[in-house]
Amino acid sequence: GGGGGGRGGAGDAFEELQVAMLTGPSSALNGPAAAAEAEAEADSCVRAAVATALEAHRVLEEHVAACDGEEGRRCLGLGEQWRSHPTRQGVDVRTTDAFCGQAGVNGAIGVGDAAASSEAVRAVLADPDKRRLTDPLWQSTEVVRSLPSRLVRIEGWRTLELGIVTERFKAPAVVVSPRDSLVVRVRLKSVDGTRVRLVPASCGGGEGPPCPWLVLRSRALHCEQVQRSVDAPALAVPRGYVRLRLACGGYQIRAVAPDRCTTVYVNALDPNGYVPKPVVRTTMPDRAMTVAKAAQAAERHRKTGKWR
Repeated sequence: GGGGGGRGGAGDAFEELQVAMLTGPSSALNGPAAAAEAEAEADSCVRAAVATALEAHRVLEEHVAACDGEEGRRCLGLGEQWRSHPTRQGVDVRTTDAFCGQAGVNGAIGVGDAAASSEAVRAVLADPDKRRLTDPLWQSTEVVRSLPSRLVRIEGWRTLELGIVTERFKAPAVVVSPRDSLVVRVRLKSVDGTRVRLVPASCGGGEGPPCPWLVLRSRALHCEQVQRSVDAPALAVPRGYVRLRLACGGYQIRAVAPDRCTTVYVNALDPNGYVPKPVVRTTMPDRAMTVAKAAQAAERHRKTGKWR
């Protein structure tokens, strides 16, 4: 599994990056693409962003692999720390309060199908104008800094977008403060329908030395978006908000047919403050239902031409 994200050296690097971004001269990242990429690769702060994106992808891949069975046999590869919930609207739901073995990091996974294309489901999940169709707590998304997408190189994937993003969310209950997040976000698409996946071999329940990796290839078209928190004190938390820490937030969509796809959605975070347990028990399974909400919107658009 992955860590809570963005601590230690990477966090220090990001603080330097944000201070330079806010107070320094215009960067060549805003100039020609070749100069931008050359400068970015030489910048330790940007390298930290790339490392965060790669780790986010790795953590997502690991959990997608554990949930990628046939319908009725999904999520069997998850460890015992994951609780099974009744299937809701065709979505298999699992939750944990110790994501990747970290106490206090609440995780949710949802797996389900849609009678719509993978691109239609991706449009629902990726377009800010459609965000409230799947997340009623979402308030805003702002791209703090865009980075050259070619900096993230993963075999079998084409990187569509790489950047540092901040988001704000309403409170899920009156006794809870609203949250904001500061994350590295990467969007990818499989190349020519071939997705290379690194899958851990049997790990004996997650104990012992790191697992060896197997390489499996899939001919299905995949889309992915994943985010992971970074530290940047230079970007202050908005007044009245608490900054959550996102260990892994994202999804993979696999095209099963031109008008059918399967989505695996992973959301794991430390709220970084008091949240009553009843609120956590309600909100985490609801996060997994993002899969059903995206499917319903995409299917509605296929039938009526309207998203709402």
